[in-house]
Amino acid sequence: MFRCIIPSTLQRNRAAAKAIASGCGGLQTLSATAVVLDRRAICGLSAVRVSVLTTNRSMTTAYQGIPGDGKHNAHLISDIIPFQTTLIDGRRVEVDYFRHVEDDIEEDEYYAGMALMNLIIREGRSWPFDQEFESVDDWRGYFLSHSAFVVRAINNEMDSSKKDSSRSGEILGCFYVKPNYPGRCSHVCNGGFITAPRFRRLGVGRLMGRVFLRAAKDLGYKSSYFNLVFKSNVGSVLMWESLGFERVAVLENAAALEGMEEGELDTAYGYRYDLEKLPDNYRP
Repeated sequence: MFRCIIPSTLQRNRAAAKAIASGCGGLQTLSATAVVLDRRAICGLSAVRVSVLTTNRSMTTAYQGIPGDGKHNAHLISDIIPFQTTLIDGRRVEVDYFRHVEDDIEEDEYYAGMALMNLIIREGRSWPFDQEFESVDDWRGYFLSHSAFVVRAINNEMDSSKKDSSRSGEILGCFYVKPNYPGRCSHVCNGGFITAPRFRRLGVGRLMGRVFLRAAKDLGYKSSYFNLVFKSNVGSVLMWESLGFERVAVLENAAALEGMEEGELDTAYGYRYDLEKLPDNYRP
């Protein structure tokens, strides 16, 4: 016979109880808690080891994480967020955290962020994903696991062409800052950037890139590395290089993007920025 001592928080979790009762080995991830069972229990041996692990944010990578609110270590960047400025067409915007409004999809910026992400995935030209996010929690696990921001219109605005208006509070773009790798390499950060299609070529992407640099340094990252900047995304390539990012890798035949000839694969570049060389007085 063996006895498992289970913390009270897990006793209330049906999934954990089921996993323990069935003797399934390996790892069961339950919110921010995991139960690890020694596989010897499966063999009926008397010795069993049960340990409770709190998920470590440093184990997050560029492509996985735990659902958050995008405000991890917000106190470290309170002097720059929110950040207000004027775009090249005279539109006033602010870079701020996502606003979460429960029970109101129209006002909840989580849904706006997921919609933008899914739009970019459908476009299939600038991100590696080919499957859309089906739930806000799944999207939060990817986009909001650490630090994430929106570019939000401050006022009701009309650009100089009188074609693209933005209402107060409308999201023009969004981006995140989080570890690119887990554990011992978690000081190298990654960023993901999305500009809403009708607000492109207004400087939204450049604004996000500049705020990213300041925020990433203040959050304690030592360097930034972008894994996949596609060669065909000329605007992105030019922008990162103009901001001082160094192209340090070339990966040929990396991506089957929408709009390419059948069987054709695009090249991807890897870009690095040494954040320790960013001046302390750097402002977005």
